[in-house]
Parts: sequence; C-alpha cells; structure tokens
Amino acid sequence: MGYVPPPTPQYGLEEGPILLKDGRTAFLRRASPKDLPLFVEFLRRLSPESLRMRFFSPISPEKAAELLLSAKPEEEKVTLIVLAQDPPRIVATGEYVRLKGEDTAEVAFLVDDAFQGKGLGTLLLERLALIAAKRGVRRFQAFVLAENQKMLNVFMESGFQVRAHRDSGEIEVEFEILLEERVAERFEWREKVSTLASLHPLFFPKGVAVVGASRDPESIGYRALENLIFARFQGPVYPVNEAIGKEGGTVGPLLAYPRVESIPGPVDLAVIAVPKERVWEALEASGRRGVRAAIVLTTGFTEKEARELADKARRHGMRLLGPGSLGMVHTHPEVRLAAGLAPLPKPGPLAISSQSGTLGRAVMAYAEGMGLGISSFVSLGAKADISSNDLLQFWEEDERTRVILLYLESFGNPRRFSRLARRIGKKKPILAVHPSRDPLVRALFAQAGVIRANSLEEAFDVAALLALGQLPENNRVRLISNASGPSNLALEALREGGLVVEHVDLGSTAKAKEFARALEEAMASEAGSVFLLFVPMGFASEEEFLALLERVEGNKLLLSCVMGSPGVRARVMGRVALYRFPESAAIALSRAWAYKAWREEPLHFPDFPDLHLEEARRLLEGKKELRREEEEALLRCFGLPVGQGEGLFLRLTAKPHPLFGPVLALLLPTPLGELALGERLSPLTEKDARELTRPLGDQVDPTPYQEILLRLSRLLEEFPQVEEVSLELSGPSIARFAIRLSGDPHAHPKPR
Repeated sequence: MGYVPPPTPQYGLEEGPILLKDGRTAFLRRASPKDLPLFVEFLRRLSPESLRMRFFSPISPEKAAELLLSAKPEEEKVTLIVLAQDPPRIVATGEYVRLKGEDTAEVAFLVDDAFQGKGLGTLLLERLALIAAKRGVRRFQAFVLAENQKMLNVFMESGFQVRAHRDSGEIEVEFEILLEERVAERFEWREKVSTLASLHPLFFPKGVAVVGASRDPESIGYRALENLIFARFQGPVYPVNEAIGKEGGTVGPLLAYPRVESIPGPVDLAVIAVPKERVWEALEASGRRGVRAAIVLTTGFTEKEARELADKARRHGMRLLGPGSLGMVHTHPEVRLAAGLAPLPKPGPLAISSQSGTLGRAVMAYAEGMGLGISSFVSLGAKADISSNDLLQFWEEDERTRVILLYLESFGNPRRFSRLARRIGKKKPILAVHPSRDPLVRALFAQAGVIRANSLEEAFDVAALLALGQLPENNRVRLISNASGPSNLALEALREGGLVVEHVDLGSTAKAKEFARALEEAMASEAGSVFLLFVPMGFASEEEFLALLERVEGNKLLLSCVMGSPGVRARVMGRVALYRFPESAAIALSRAWAYKAWREEPLHFPDFPDLHLEEARRLLEGKKELRREEEEALLRCFGLPVGQGEGLFLRLTAKPHPLFGPVLALLLPTPLGELALGERLSPLTEKDARELTRPLGDQVDPTPYQEILLRLSRLLEEFPQVEEVSLELSGPSIARFAIRLSGDPHAHPKPR
C-alpha cells in the first residue's frame, strides 16, 4: 500500500464554507472565547436529550458553554464550530483534547437537533482527524452512551478501523487516524454527495424565478425569460417585476409577481437580472423564499463585493453562480433548462464550463456547427461560489456527459482541482484550455491527466474524437491515404505523438473500391485506430468516400481527413470524426492516445517504511529556523542520503508557490548557468518522478534520483512549514543542502 495524500477541502481545512449532506451551505471555523454568547444560545436551543447524550448528566447551558470553551494548561484542545443561517448561529461543534506530548486524543461532537442527519458529525470528525494527524496525534478515542446510536454510526461509518468496548451504559470507541485509501475515499464520497445535492437545484430546478423580468426586448431580463420559454423548460417559470406584478400584469404570456416571496408555486432557482444596486435585495428575498440556487447575470462587481454576495447566499443555504455569469443550460429531456442569456443547444455528450461568458456562447455555437451536441454548459462569471471543481463532480456522475471541456482563466484551488481531475479523468476525459503559457499550468494538467489544448480550435479537434466514446486500443495506427504530401504531414505529427504508424499509400489514382478494401483490412488488423486521408483527385468522389465511412463495420476508433471540404475544421459524422487538415486529425489522435496511456497507469504515491515522522515533528516543533545539524537530521528522518558521492552534479529545489503549493525543480549546472530539466507539483507520483528524470537519458541509473524526489515530496507534504529546500547532488547523494522554514528570516537559503 502506498502513501495516501490527505484530502484537500475546497476552502480552508480549519476555516471556510462547507456543504451539508442535503446540499445546504454553512461555515466552519475555530472557536474562540469571544464565541461564548453564541455557545450559550446554541445550547439553549438543544433538547435535554441532546445535552444528556453529550455531557452524560443534566447541565445548564451556561456551564456547558464554559466547559466547551475551556482548556487546561496541560492540554492541547482544538474546537471547531459550524455556523449557519442569517444572522449566523452555531449549529454544530466538535473538539479533540489531548494531554500535551500524548499521541491519543479524546474527541466529541454536539449537533443541533434540527441539523442532525445532515452529515455534520462526520464532517467534523474528518476535519479534526486531518488537523490532529498533522500535529502528531495517532488515534482518537470517544466515550458514547450506549443508546446514542447516531453518534456510534458516525464513528462506525467513518472508514476508520473502529474498536468498541462496552462498560456498563457507556461504549468506548478507539481508532487509529492513519489515512488509508478507504478512509480518503470515504472523505471524497461524502464531499461528492454534498456537492451533488447542492447542485441539484441548479441543474434540476422544480421551478425558476426570473427576478428582473422585463417587457423590453433589449433588456437582459427579457432575454433570460425568453430563453426559458423557448427552451420549453419542464417546470413553472415565474417572472418577477415589482411594477408589473403589483398591477397583476404579465411579462410575455406569464403572470408577473411583485416579489419572489409572493410566488405561489415551487421555486428553487432564481435568475437575477436587476441593476447592481438591487442584486443584494433580490438575493436576500430569494433566500427568505427558500430558493436553493441563484444565478446572478448582473455585472460590475468588485472581487470583494462578489465574495460578500457569496457569503450572503451561503447564510441562506444557497449556491451562487456568478456574479457576471452568462447563465447555464442543461439539455436533459426532463429539464430543458436555458437559464440565462444562452439559448438551449442541441443535446449531446459535451459538457462545457467557461469563465468567459461571451466566449462560452461562441464555443457552444461552434460545437453545434461541428455536429457536437451539449449535455450542459455553465458560465462561471466571477465564480464567487460555484467553480469548475464543483462542476467536475457533477459531470463525473452525469451519464449524458462523455467529455468535459474547461476554459480556465484562473484557479481557485489548484491542489483540489488536481485531486479531482485525477479521480474523474480515470472515468471520462477532461479537456482544458488556459490562456497562460505558464509551465506550472502545463505541469498541473500533465500530472492530473488533463488533456491540455493549445487553442480552442485544437480543443474541439480533440473533443470531436473523444465524443465518439472510444479510445485507441493501442499505440498502432493504420494510415490509409491517396496523397503523399498530406500523408507526410500526418506521419510526422503521429510519430511525434508516440504512435506507431502502419502506412498504406494507395496512390493518387485510388478508386473508392480500393479505399473500401484497405479499410476492411485495417478494421481486421491489430492496429488500435484507423485514419483515412482522402484528397479528391478525380478518381473517387467525396460522396463515394463519405458513403464508405457511413457503411464501415467494426469497433475500432475511426477518424478521417477530407481535404478541400468546406466547413468547420472538425465534425462528427455518425461513428467517425472528420477533419479538414491532416495535422488536426493526427494531433487529436495523439492526444487521445496519451490520455489512454495515462488512464491505464495506476496513480501510485509510494510509501517508505523507514521514515521517522515523530522524530521530525519534534525536531520542527516551535522552530522558525534550523541549525545545520538540525537540517541534516531532518533530511535523514526522511531517508535522504546525505554525504559526498560521485557522479552527475544536479541541483534539486523545492519552492513555495502562492497558488500551486510546493514546486520541485531539477536543474543541471552548466558553464552558461543552470539548465532546468523539469518542474512538477507536489505530491509526486512514481510517474511524475520518472518524467522529471527522463532528460537524464542513459547517462545514469535514474532510480536513486527518483527516490530522492519522492522522499523530498513526502517531506513537503508532511510538514508544510518547510517552505524552501535546496539540495546539491553529487551522484545520488546530497553533498550540500539548505532548508528554510516559514517565518525564517533568511529569504534565500544557500546550501552548506
């Protein structure tokens, strides 16, 4: 069994927005003495039975609040609280307490009666376990009344190996909080369930309110309402316009309402298209009405204002798309939702997320011209709340989505994105276009298995092939052509993409029957894919060639280039992807093969049984700076070979990035300066380490260098306070080294 990197919450581990099991939103943070009034109010709301289950005997709310917030000098105590509603109130709390220096902590929880069964006990247990493990706690224990079955279920269903012992009316439970694969999977499953529940009102609303609906054909409110009606949304649509609603008038064919609260029927999605100064009021009214999701089309918000809008939505248990969103579409036949400024497109297998609304609409039109339908499209806008990380989890489970296309301009939580993409990419391909040429973005995509496209055109070239729902069976491709010039272009691109080409040149006088015979042989061959390249030369017509493709039998991945054909660069025709240019087709096939190879290789983070984590933790505790002998001791705790060696001179660095986290770089010193051999983001898999050392070629055995990379990555993951490391390698040994901790006054450590 390998090392399991800790799950990465979308927001902070100890503070940030969270999702309940029913999809409603709340806020998690550390408790402080200033929270005493909130605790007293919380405890007064609880039933006597809930208080007895937590404290085992009758206790006043005031006394209970003091106990929950107090800690003895010899104790280490972490108390988390969950806040919900407006104004915010405590709805759950969890804590662990241990004697300083001990590796066992006692854990306990208390959840508001009205919020029980919403996954808060499980969420608090997960967060406390992750926090405690970072601080050296190895196991949790808890004492639970025998009749408190709900709390016992939280422990038993956590994924940890729980041992239970009954003593009279109490049950003592104890378990190691070591993060194993099944525990991490349980954490991820709980978050996915909550995320899907929170997005359900967005993708499958029972009713939609258009706040700011208008009779003016030039207004946003008019167009948003029009798109919902023309899409034939499978539910009620409610125009909200104060002036028209008060008069009992209509907007189009629909009766208008003066306020969201006056809507009589079901409504759990609000499309807000009012002037900026009225958005706050509209969001507030939607929250009071019980709306579960809001799309804010209005633009002009600063980053701070957008965050404040998201906070307001969360206090009402709502998810927010935008502000500045173009809206979203969902072509599911039971929904037919076009909520915003984009009309409902033709249904199909492609899901699209875009931070740019105008670009997103153009992209949908281009996809439709290719014959490539859309399962859903989401314009993120300012992504103050809903982000591509949320959407990835929805599309992971959406049976109608085969291919995911992301246009990303920025990352909110790239480490979370990487973890999700690695998981979801094993099921369905993720294509991404990012305007930056930053090598770290390239590294992020490569490590996460994301198919990076250099342009939107290239992205759609690849999407056309992937939308067929097949991948190359192997790296062999049968290329059948009737023109040598275009064939050479295709051959070069295919070989550059790591494919082995079996070229069948039929010659420029090839007739349709010769193409048919060659295609039949190719479909029966060992090749994993078949690529037909046709140039009209007067001996076979384009119509004959396309008819041949329509009749083809077999289950291989099939693509074709028809040069001189007008229209888009790529399109889907039945079970064939058609291209105008040979390089486009060849690059698309190369990307599909690279994705297939990544998908079939297991993601393995190796573990090392000789690590001395407790010794390293004691060494770093309370330190802002390390002496040389302490730096060496820390490296030795992770089995890193310190000493003078012989062989190739290299430098390995690890530096913090404010967005991407630790970045490892392998450098080769030369007379003209250091040559960068590659960069990767921590944590590294075995594959990442192999790719970093690939530039070394056959000069040296790369295995010991790969192990140094993997051990250093593990050090950075276990102890985030280690900010910067510089290692000078003499052969596979560390001749000189330097380590900087967070808070270390030496900004640029020099190896010593």
